[in-house]
Amino acid sequence: MHVSRRLVMATAALAVPVLAGGATTTDLAVSCDLAAAPAVYAAGAAWRARTGVRVRVFPTPPGLLLPQLERTIQNDIIITRLAVIDQAEAAGLVTPGGRSRTWRNRLVMTEAKEPAGPEGSFAVPDATPGSDIDGEAVLRRMGAEPTHVSGVIDTNAVAWTLAHGGARMGLLHRTEVVADKRLRVVSAVSDDAWPPILYAATVTRLSRRGDPAGFVAFLNSEDGFAVLRAAGLEDG
Repeated sequence: MHVSRRLVMATAALAVPVLAGGATTTDLAVSCDLAAAPAVYAAGAAWRARTGVRVRVFPTPPGLLLPQLERTIQNDIIITRLAVIDQAEAAGLVTPGGRSRTWRNRLVMTEAKEPAGPEGSFAVPDATPGSDIDGEAVLRRMGAEPTHVSGVIDTNAVAWTLAHGGARMGLLHRTEVVADKRLRVVSAVSDDAWPPILYAATVTRLSRRGDPAGFVAFLNSEDGFAVLRAAGLEDG
């Protein structure tokens, strides 16, 4: 049985360590959308090289970021879709107006470099709580007419299916393709087929460690954006 790596990582997000006895650390805990994770990891590595501060990244499925903040699970920074940040501001979980610049994660049609799956076959995420994409809806809006569609739990499963010859084409985020050397982009999905996926970063009310505002400022800078761009994000 194939177990989604992302679901394992998402479970880890529920176990962010709480420091006991007043201990302090400069490490930052950053929770982010699953698809943003490759870019956030890259930015965290760049920040550590500059400052020595470790950025601990916790990729999290859609719908779990706000419940984590509400239950005071330690998150110094969240990097997620704009609508989620709007909700977090309204609930008093983050500081209003403190969000970063906006970045876009483009949805792309993808294929494996090798082996190729059956002609006309697609692997797409189902519309589940573990995914931010309704794959079959995207195909319909694009006017695609595949001979076979495999609905899977999330984009990690799409990548696995493509890489193992289970489908010819698949639907992924650009960040995921950039991070996976087995895959390549075929074409971008139009905004008519799926609304733009836009992220921003913001410091949470739970932040009490290190310099989270410094990391957000780095993400806002041209040097920080260069790292995110190389990982597949675009200026929003």
